Parts: sequence; structure tokens; C-alpha cells
Amino acid sequence: MKTRKQKSLQCEIYEQMASMRCACVRKKCAMISFCNETYEALAVFHEDSLMELSVEDKKTGETLFYLHFEAIDARTARDNIEAFFDFLKDKKPEKESLDITAEKNKRPMKLLVSCTSGLTSSYFAYTMKNTLDKAGIPIIVDAVRFAEIDKVQAQYDYILLAPQIAYKLPEYREKYGDRVMKIDSRDFASYDVVKVMNCLIRHRAA
Repeated sequence: MKTRKQKSLQCEIYEQMASMRCACVRKKCAMISFCNETYEALAVFHEDSLMELSVEDKKTGETLFYLHFEAIDARTARDNIEAFFDFLKDKKPEKESLDITAEKNKRPMKLLVSCTSGLTSSYFAYTMKNTLDKAGIPIIVDAVRFAEIDKVQAQYDYILLAPQIAYKLPEYREKYGDRVMKIDSRDFASYDVVKVMNCLIRHRAA
């Protein structure tokens, strides 16, 4: 059962987004849309404090940004919403190149990606593994729901927390140190696995 505080946070977010000048509010389905010449973006408010944020390319119909989360932590919710609007404003997102040379002759990195249920983190892990295999970088990437992290964490070099559970970073840092990291909301929602991997490579080299 969700607390009154969690419900009020979702209501506060809805009211703030609905009051924006560029917002198109669909009250019956608790949905707010934002459009520009390039993208159509949707914020959908579900029961149990669940929110969905998505950005679609108008020309191709491709979903370029997708994130769902529970509005239970104000800072996490704010970071996710800022990432949503940052992506919407950025008509030509800059893509990084993978720093392949930094990983040559090193043992495969073992990564554990985690979110609330393990579903979106599983797809992110798959995308990361597939991208790095094509680049010739050996890597192990698995995904679990956060309730299983304690059982399997010892097998991995790094534990990557999806934006949905970013508020748990202090808890897991206290247990497992700086090998626990959170994935930036925008990088996760847009599946920018190259940027995430480059951050790990730099962290490993430090």
C-alpha cells in the first residue's frame, strides 16, 4: 500500500507538469503530452504512484526515450523528469564513441544491472552486451531485480542501479563501496550504453 506522502508526490508532479505552458493535458487518461517539431513526448500517471515518460520521433515513430518508475522519492523523480525534458529539448543528441583501446588486453568486466522488477534492466543489459560484443569488447552483463542484489553481488565488478532505484545508492554504497554506481536517467531511458560503458572504463582506469 502506498503512503499518503507518495501519492501526494505524484499529484505534485502532475500539477507542476500540467501547469507548464507547452503542456497538453488529457485528464480522463491522466496523460500530459509535450510536442515540438522533432518529438512527441508523453507523461502518463498510473495508480500506485507509477509514472511513464516517453519520447517518440515524429518522422520515424521510433521511441527514443522510455522510463517508468514509482514516484516514491522526490530527488529520483526530479532527476528522471529533468532527463525527460533535457532529451525533449535536445534535437540532435550527441553520441559518444566507445573507448575501445582502453579495454584492450584487460580481463572481461562483469556487470550487474538492477531495477525494480528486473525487466527494463534486462533489456538494458542485453543492449549493452550486444553493442560491446560487436565492438570486440568481452564483457559479462546480467540483470536482476534489486531484491536479489545481495545474493549475487559478489560475482560482479560493478553493480549498476537503474534510475528507478537510484534512491538506494547510499544503502548499497554502504554495503559494497564505490563499485555500486547509478546509471544516469537519460542514458538509461535512451539506451545509451556506450556512454555508460565509457564511464565505467574511466572509473576502472582511475
